Amino acid sequence: MRDNRRPGRRKRSAFVFAVVGDKHVAAASIAINFLKQFSKADIAVVLARSEIMPAHDQVVRAEVPDHLNDHQASIYLKTRLYKYVAELADIYCYLDSDVIAVRGEADDVFAELRAPISFAADHIDIDTFSSWAVNCGCPPGRCRHLRDSIHRKFGVDIPSGEWICWNGGVFVFDRNSEEFLLAWHQRSMEIMGNPEWKTRDQGALAATVWAHGLQDHALLPQAFNLILDRMWNIPSARRAIAQVSELRFREDYSLSPREGSTAPRLIHFINGGVGQVGWRHWDEVEALLSMKRRHRGLQAMPVVMEENRSSDNSGLADHCLDGDC
Repeated sequence: MRDNRRPGRRKRSAFVFAVVGDKHVAAASIAINFLKQFSKADIAVVLARSEIMPAHDQVVRAEVPDHLNDHQASIYLKTRLYKYVAELADIYCYLDSDVIAVRGEADDVFAELRAPISFAADHIDIDTFSSWAVNCGCPPGRCRHLRDSIHRKFGVDIPSGEWICWNGGVFVFDRNSEEFLLAWHQRSMEIMGNPEWKTRDQGALAATVWAHGLQDHALLPQAFNLILDRMWNIPSARRAIAQVSELRFREDYSLSPREGSTAPRLIHFINGGVGQVGWRHWDEVEALLSMKRRHRGLQAMPVVMEENRSSDNSGLADHCLDGDC
């Protein structure tokens, strides 16, 4: 590809979302509303299967294969993002729709790119993640079946079950990342619909990381992907009926900087935490946005997904709109 960029010019940066279907548009719009308050970077939405426009004007329409459901199609888009946004900026940061900006320093993430690509770490190791990635029949806990499946399918050996997975919810990339993204995309498509594998992108991502010898590659600081799990320590059997009163809190961070700690810039609300009224972690973030908008003289806007409006959480299924949940 010809490079027409002038030397010495300040690099253009853009946050990117990959969105498939009307429900996904609603979720992404919440994340975009937050990001607009805390970022000066461009924002682009790669959109498929929806006539509903996100709360944004820079939208790239994309086609996805008909045989993929919306969740699978979001992985299809996500893992080949550079094909859609190559001319929009110089450096990009992909965000899942459940990643919420909470500080103006969110834009500092672009300076964290280390070639060929930079991902955030997950909060668990590969053997703990295993039963969430493959249909091995094991209860939640540690097993090596994901590593075994990666070896059988891709011929990639991951010797340690304690290796911390890369999290696909936040990653920074540029034109030099295209080879890695293509390899991730190809592996994701190879296992898509395979009954041995669940619809996730992290198993294929782990295989690609090790195949490229990047298992010790520098990761994004945790401040750019602080993971808050709505279902933390709640047994699988209770997740669909859990009440807000059962949801746990983390005490090891603050939205405001504290001595000896760094306040998060981007918070990743996994397992349906976005818009969960009555859960302290979400309530604090929503209050932060309201305060920011009042400071700017803007009208407050609703940022709660319809199914999360009630403090009674019974019957609320786990959310999984992006590639990893």
